[in-house]
Amino acid sequence: MPADAAIELNAVELVESAGHFELRARFRVLSAHPVLAGHFPGAPLVPGVLLLQAVCLACERAYDRPFGIEAATDLRFFKPVLPDTAVSLSARVRGQVPSLEVEGECSEQATRVAAFKLRLGPVRTAT
Repeated sequence: MPADAAIELNAVELVESAGHFELRARFRVLSAHPVLAGHFPGAPLVPGVLLLQAVCLACERAYDRPFGIEAATDLRFFKPVLPDTAVSLSARVRGQVPSLEVEGECSEQATRVAAFKLRLGPVRTAT
């Protein structure tokens, strides 16, 4: 199973607001995700990088194009997330495709689990 396929992304919504867009989505990192076997064996937790990957995937779905994470700043992780847990994403998106600034948070049952600022750009291919 490809790693991205193990992130179940639902209800992606992009709403225009004054000078920016609001991105909302729900996702789950499935227990079948290959990275969970080693993070941590017998008691898996979703690594923070997978939460950021889900944000990137939500932007890809909303804008119908691939993105890569160029920079991640002001990252805060407040509470561990277990596999198969429903997580809500709420973010403000600024900029023009292909370069986006995405600032927001992930929450589980109204409890904030992560906050982030990301700069997304075009996917770079190896040459």
